[in-house]
Amino acid sequence: MAVLVLAEHDNSELNAATLNAVTAAIEVDSEVDVLVAGEGCASVVEQAATADGVRKVLHADAAIYANGLAENLADLVVSLSEGYSHLLTAATTTGKNVMPRVSALLDIAQISDIIGVESADTFVRPVYAGNIIATVQSIDDKKAITVRTTA
Repeated sequence: MAVLVLAEHDNSELNAATLNAVTAAIEVDSEVDVLVAGEGCASVVEQAATADGVRKVLHADAAIYANGLAENLADLVVSLSEGYSHLLTAATTTGKNVMPRVSALLDIAQISDIIGVESADTFVRPVYAGNIIATVQSIDDKKAITVRTTA
């Protein structure tokens, strides 16, 4: 199944952290779609479409998504989640606000701040303030993941 990446943006510019999430998504599956939700964000859709490895861009343009409120974005991601095995976003303030809600609505465990992909169900993430690197495996049918970004 394909992977869905929630894009972070300001309705005019794609946040570079989204590209880190796309890179991780490509390691999971070659079919990567990006969701751009906002208002008047056509330029962000164009930017996302040019990212390497992106199969298609889903565009939700409505006033309800203008300010990127986590509750609205989580409902949208969940409504689109049926065709996806993995739901990813960058581990930014927005991603850390949206993905726990998505996880709760889908009744699945979230995998936070991954720094590596071992396989479709096994990920590498720091724990204990980054002092230990753990390899974690999820048995959930669908995975909700935040990806640690790089500078």
